[in-house]
Amino acid sequence: MTDEKYRLVTRTDFDGIVSGSLLVEHGLISEIAFAHPREIQHSTFDITGADILANLPYAAPAHLCFDHHVSESYRVGKHDNLILDVGSPSTARVIYNHYGGAASFPDISLDMMNAVDKADSADFTIEEILTPTGWILLNFVLDPRTGLEYFKDFAVSRDAFMIDMIAFCRRNPVEEI
Repeated sequence: MTDEKYRLVTRTDFDGIVSGSLLVEHGLISEIAFAHPREIQHSTFDITGADILANLPYAAPAHLCFDHHVSESYRVGKHDNLILDVGSPSTARVIYNHYGGAASFPDISLDMMNAVDKADSADFTIEEILTPTGWILLNFVLDPRTGLEYFKDFAVSRDAFMIDMIAFCRRNPVEEI
């Protein structure tokens, strides 16, 4: 835990949500914002030293950037503020391992961590795709490519929903979410 707090900038997918849950659990986050990778690459989303990026392209001004995509190693190389593990199946796993794993996150579900790894590496069985349950179902619901946000009659905004998901995933079993 630290006294310094940062704005989390992440994606609205399962890896972004679980990454956010871990960083909030670790006491680093005071605010949450969502961005598309293109916004970061084209500098249309303002990033400062008060930001931590998770599962987004590297941005030099950020305090820290967590990622697992091999393309970032080619695109930007090594930087002190880039925590990159191209062997990791998800950015959430990069964060989890960076801060000490289960010893640092005793209340974080191992099933959720395994599911985010499976989801972000698209390591699904046919059965999991056709009849998803649990964390895998939540992954599909949260995936921005489902187009659910285009149905405008929801009681809360997409961003508010995703912030709630970050909170719910921290300590709740998937059956309660």
